[in-house]
Amino acid sequence: MVGSLRGPSSRALFIPFRDATGRTESYPAGRYVEAEPDGDGRWILDLNRAYNPYCAYNDAWRCPLPPVENWLDAQVRAGEQRFH
Repeated sequence: MVGSLRGPSSRALFIPFRDATGRTESYPAGRYVEAEPDGDGRWILDLNRAYNPYCAYNDAWRCPLPPVENWLDAQVRAGEQRFH
């Protein structure tokens, strides 16, 4: 997956992703998650912390779309799901 640091002082790696649940269970354009460093040069990615972008709740927001490299064929049934 492709990610980016949130800011110069941030220690979290921002990862936008899209998965197969977007068709019926989660926000169709994708969700976001942050990976945290574990201190040994590796990153912890907890998909239970996946969340919808602001644009899922308000049409006034414009959100970055996940790059094609972050489109998953698998279903990620963790984290925030579709907003009704």
